[in-house]
Order: sequence, then structure tokens, then C-alpha cells
Amino acid sequence: MVRTLPAKPKRSLVQRLLRRVVYKNYGRNLLYQLQLRALNEAADYVQANMPEAMIFENYPAYIAFLMERSPAEGLMMEFGVAGGNSIRQIASRTSKTVHGFDSFEGLPEDWAGHLERRGAFTQKRQLPNVPANVKLHVGWFDATLPGFLAEAPGPISLLHIDCDLYGGTKYILDTAGNRLQAGSIVMFDEYFNYPSWRHHEYKAWQEFAAARNVKYTYIAFTAMDGCVAVRIDSIG
Repeated sequence: MVRTLPAKPKRSLVQRLLRRVVYKNYGRNLLYQLQLRALNEAADYVQANMPEAMIFENYPAYIAFLMERSPAEGLMMEFGVAGGNSIRQIASRTSKTVHGFDSFEGLPEDWAGHLERRGAFTQKRQLPNVPANVKLHVGWFDATLPGFLAEAPGPISLLHIDCDLYGGTKYILDTAGNRLQAGSIVMFDEYFNYPSWRHHEYKAWQEFAAARNVKYTYIAFTAMDGCVAVRIDSIG
């Protein structure tokens, strides 16, 4: 007597399509796996280094929290204005002048370890609509920042770094870092939570803090993306 094996149950059309989609888009997708690793690394970093930091799911609430804690006296500066979303939110919460620095030509080089190429985020030199208390300084940082600092005395109250790349972040900190003081708030827009996060804004800040003997506290971060803010406790 010949015994026949039971036929394998046929997968439904939905099951076959789901298997194909998962395999194609996730099973062999290195970017997906790298982002998952970056997410886990960022979560581990938060647990190990940010015990006092507040978590924000809402970006305007994050901005408001930091503005409330920035010193009353001092310069407010943003590097990487692009379409103007964050600088408008900052400016709406102060009567002081907020200085925005950007070439409006996009990234000056490829964002290594990321998808974005040179020229990404370009505004084609079209300036964004900003409130009356925003002053835009148009050009690459090395062409605009030294002259600004020569004419604008005083410490920095709020420093928002949204230039993504290591080189730009390092230049800002090396050039304007001596204006930071105890109480200054430094905001980073792409500090962690993407595959090459340890090589850009994070790296530049860690190097600066070590070189200048900066003591600081992480005070806030956003649940999505990679926004992180620190308060300077002492410097030098």
C-alpha cells in the first residue's frame, strides 16, 4: 500500500503578496537593518547618558521648553535655516533678534553614511518667509560667521545647530564656542538615531566638549528623529 503525504496547504494570495513584500523590502534591505540598529543604539545612549532629559513627541513643545530655559541675555543663533520652520518657532517665542545662517544652496558635500547627497535641502537661494525679528545671514558659514562675531559682542544664549554634517558643526563650535557660557542652550537637530550618527553632529560636539572641558547636561530630546538639547553647566 502506497501512503501519500498530505498536500501542503496553499498560501492565500494575501499571504503570498505579504511574504514577497516583506522579503523584498525588509528581508534584504540593509538600510532598514542599519536604521533599526541606529534606533537601538540611540535608545541605549539615552538610557545611559540622559537621565534628566525630557522627552517630547511634539516639536513646538520641545522648542518652547528650551526657550523657557535659555538665558535672558545673549545671542540667539541658528545654523541651517532651510525652509525656516524652526527659526520661525524660535522667533515667535522671543522679542529678541534671532540670527539665521544658511547658504540656502543645500549641503556643501555628500552626507557620508546617509542617503542625502551634496545639494540636498537646497532652497535654490530663495529665502524663507520669516518674522521681523529674524535676521538672515546668507552664505557659507566661513564667509558669514567671523564677520558677524566681530560685530556682535556678548555670549550665546541659544545655539541651534541643524547643519547635519561633521565639518559644518565643528566649524561652528570652533569659531563661536568661546561665546558659550554656563546656562547656554545648544540644540542639535541630527544628533543621533540614523546609521552614521556617531560621525557627524554628535562627534563634533564630543570633540569640542573634551577639548574645551565643557560640562553639560542633556535636558531634552524628541521621540522621533534626532533632536537633542544640552545645557552648558561650565566651560573651560
